[in-house]
Amino acid sequence: MIGRPLDELKQEFLRGVLWIGGGMLLLFGAELALELYSQGFPPLGDGFAGVMNNVKLLDALSPTARAYNNMLAMLLATIGLAIPLTANMHTPKLIDLFLRDRVNRVVLTLGAVGAAHVLWVMYLVGPNFAPVWSYRLAVLGAVVGWVVVIPYFFYVVRFLDPSTVVRRLRDETERTLARVADHRDDPSRAQDLIHDRLFQIGTIVVKALDRSDRGVAHEGVWAFREVMRRYGEVKPRMGDAWFRVGRSDFVGMSHYAIQMINEKRTWMEMQVLYQLVLCYRHALSTAPGEVSTIANVNRRIAVEAARREDRHVVSLAIRVFNTFLRDALMKNDSRAAFDIFYQYRQLAAELVTNERFAKRIGRFFSTYARVAHELGVTSVADLAAFDLEHVVEAAFVAESGAAEPLLSTLLAMPNQASGKWLGARVRSKLICAGFFAERGLGEPLERVKSHLAAVPADELRAAAAHVVSIDKRAYWEVTDRAINIEWTPRERRKLIREFARSLVGDDASAAAEGVDSIEPARSRPSTGKPEEGP
Repeated sequence: MIGRPLDELKQEFLRGVLWIGGGMLLLFGAELALELYSQGFPPLGDGFAGVMNNVKLLDALSPTARAYNNMLAMLLATIGLAIPLTANMHTPKLIDLFLRDRVNRVVLTLGAVGAAHVLWVMYLVGPNFAPVWSYRLAVLGAVVGWVVVIPYFFYVVRFLDPSTVVRRLRDETERTLARVADHRDDPSRAQDLIHDRLFQIGTIVVKALDRSDRGVAHEGVWAFREVMRRYGEVKPRMGDAWFRVGRSDFVGMSHYAIQMINEKRTWMEMQVLYQLVLCYRHALSTAPGEVSTIANVNRRIAVEAARREDRHVVSLAIRVFNTFLRDALMKNDSRAAFDIFYQYRQLAAELVTNERFAKRIGRFFSTYARVAHELGVTSVADLAAFDLEHVVEAAFVAESGAAEPLLSTLLAMPNQASGKWLGARVRSKLICAGFFAERGLGEPLERVKSHLAAVPADELRAAAAHVVSIDKRAYWEVTDRAINIEWTPRERRKLIREFARSLVGDDASAAAEGVDSIEPARSRPSTGKPEEGP
């Protein structure tokens, strides 16, 4: 849940008013009863009528007016300090949110009206006229005002909490989408409102990331996911006018890009995912821990779109993953790339029955592995091979039409570069061979065998020895994935030994046999990351 729901804050405000008002009623009632008892229960008339008594009435109204003034001064001072400071910290649009809130409007209006009413009653009092009921209402209003002050103070403070602001922006966006879907709102006006709300959420996330406020950043990013989930439910009911946008909605984009957005009916998804990209770029340098959350949200958007068979949104999310990878590699940020590849790998596994998307993602794995190698981020290039191997396994388990093409993509990844053999690539393919042997898939196993036949025997021996040496599933350092990506079950390690023997002879098998029980190759740390995502 993102923050505290606004309705809950309003209910808490009302409860505070009732408790404090009820307490004052009991206290003042008991006081009046004591006064009446001490005076023998005199009759209660209109009272105060007469010159001297009216002077007394004016004397009572004067501090009542000051009470109103003090109350308003306290409220306005609190608001005048809290709102600008909070708006400067999170989003300037907070002022607009505050002024449009009904509780804020009612309390401030009643305070101003009450203060003016006291002055009016004082004006009405004359030598022989006492506006008794107006007087009683003025005093009662002042008491009620002080009853409201404390609950309202807490309401304002909690209203200004960034989590509450994010929740309110999200709820307003969802309500607007529902109104458009029900044809109760103008699509053009709703587009402008949603565009504004999404930018406000993005601004809050970016500023939270700049301050390393991970809690607010996480809530803001997750709000995008909730908005897209709700939008997916109502999108089929949106009219054609909803999907038409212009240059003012995407400043800086080319005419072709806007035309493509209109044709594919993805302006809303583009707005949300564009905000995710901006948040991601800030997270790279200020809050790397949120990279995984942002990638996770992008993956969920893609998966939910795939369930709705909205292929254009899936393609857009894939492009966003590629953007994430490119930015991470350009910054030489291997940790971010590890997190992105994990979520990308999960997306590929979840879409593995869709041959078109699975093959496309597999090719992108190979592409960015090559880019990583060219940029010198070799650990990421190695990771891409292991994650692609995982996708190959998922495709064969699901009996997907993408299984063979994905295997071809994995085998097409070169085993050497600049005259040097890439041990991690060889190990990833040995693990794949063990999987095929484990499931009795002879034809793909032969493909791997033919591919690895060109690898020198010494390289194969070293690769096989390394793989079968890893008998502990958990990585020996604290990482996000927690599991060593080169770990394989004991039965598969035996099959990898046999496969290595078939390639280079008994020496390789003997070399592997001798290391099965040792600690996992600490001198050659794996690029392992956690197997379980957030």
